[in-house]
Amino acid sequence: MPHNHVVNLQVRAQPSNGNDGYTNTTASNNAIYSYKYSGGDDGQGDIRETLGSGAATIDVNLNGGSRFQISDISFSGATPGQLSWSGGGDTAAIIDANTVVENASYCTKVTDSNANCYFNCDPMIGTDPP
Repeated sequence: MPHNHVVNLQVRAQPSNGNDGYTNTTASNNAIYSYKYSGGDDGQGDIRETLGSGAATIDVNLNGGSRFQISDISFSGATPGQLSWSGGGDTAAIIDANTVVENASYCTKVTDSNANCYFNCDPMIGTDPP
């Protein structure tokens, strides 16, 4: 049976203070932004699937204001044909075919229209053996 997930991505145009649960990232304009994932299987945006349980959908919801938009989602460590995405703006959907065991990462690229830059936010998708 397919398993659907909801992940929320909070972004802001300022660095983390180190105690607020946000992760710093450097934008294309060298400014420091910060982000925090919630939801998913661990409350921090990570996803785990059991092989053979059917395709999974991961809905990514961006929060941070209208100046921020999802412009791309890239994957590393993924088997070809396993992960894809659609959408953009303040929502995106990641589809995991879930037909092979893998540990992959997805990286959400967020643009800031006020500063004309982008930055990356990076959690994990994994598949456990049945």
